[in-house]
Amino acid sequence: MSKPKFVVLKLKELLFTAALVVLGVAILALVIILVSVKKESTPSLMGPSAGPKSTETSAPLYYPGVYTTTMEMNDTTIHLELVCDENHINSVRLINLDEAVETMYPLLSPALEDLELQLSLDVPVEELKFTEGSTYTQTILVEAIEKTLEKAEVQE
Repeated sequence: MSKPKFVVLKLKELLFTAALVVLGVAILALVIILVSVKKESTPSLMGPSAGPKSTETSAPLYYPGVYTTTMEMNDTTIHLELVCDENHINSVRLINLDEAVETMYPLLSPALEDLELQLSLDVPVEELKFTEGSTYTQTILVEAIEKTLEKAEVQE
């Protein structure tokens, strides 16, 4: 009769081997996923937008990114940040807005929120409608938005 043979495995070696196998399988799956992704699904600056809010034009209007500009109101500097993709303005906000500025210009934030809502609905900057109580404030904000958009526009 044959004698039974015993194999002694240390728990630490077994766990280390299992971790390496799991890591290897995860890396292999990641490589397969990255290789199988179609090149058409990656956005480019020159191609049409594949997003859900595509427009009729195929040429991009803006370079995607975050753009900032400063505007002077009396002795106060206010920073405006604009985030856009190829064909849309995604958000407009005031950054580093001090409480003193908000107190001095209480209509600034609500006026910008109204303009941002219109811009997010793809209303062109030239066709923005001003609310009755903050026409002057919104005019200043639109000038700053136009100045910021000049940085983002694609030059043909």
